Amino acid sequence: VELIPSRFSVLLFDSSDSSNIQLIFIHPLKTGLFRICFLGNASTKLGLVVPLVNGMVTSRRSLGFLLTEMVSNCSHRCRSESDSAPPPHVRRKHLINDIILSYKSCCSEPAFYSALFQS
Repeated sequence: VELIPSRFSVLLFDSSDSSNIQLIFIHPLKTGLFRICFLGNASTKLGLVVPLVNGMVTSRRSLGFLLTEMVSNCSHRCRSESDSAPPPHVRRKHLINDIILSYKSCCSEPAFYSALFQS
C-alpha cells in the first residue's frame, strides 16, 4: 500500500508529566483510506487508548468518530489516574447525593401519596 506524501498529525500529552507525549499520524492512502500510526512511549498511560490502534486502517467516514473517541478516552484516563481526582465510585456517590438534595421534599406519607396520584 502506497502512502501519499502529505499527512496529518495530532499531539496528545499528559499535563502532569511533560515527558509523556503521544503523536498520532494520520496517513491518507491512495485508496481513500487512512492509516493511523503512533509515535511515543507505548508503556505509558497514553500508550494504548482504544478504539484506535497503531497501524490501523480506517475510512474517512469513521475516522472523525474514532479520533474523537480516542481523545475523549485519553482525557478520561489522564483525569482518573491523576492524584487529585476522586475514584469513580466516590464521584458517583457525590452526584447521587446532589440529585437527592436538589429533589428532596419534606412531607408526610399521606401528602406524598396524594401528590403522587394527583399528577
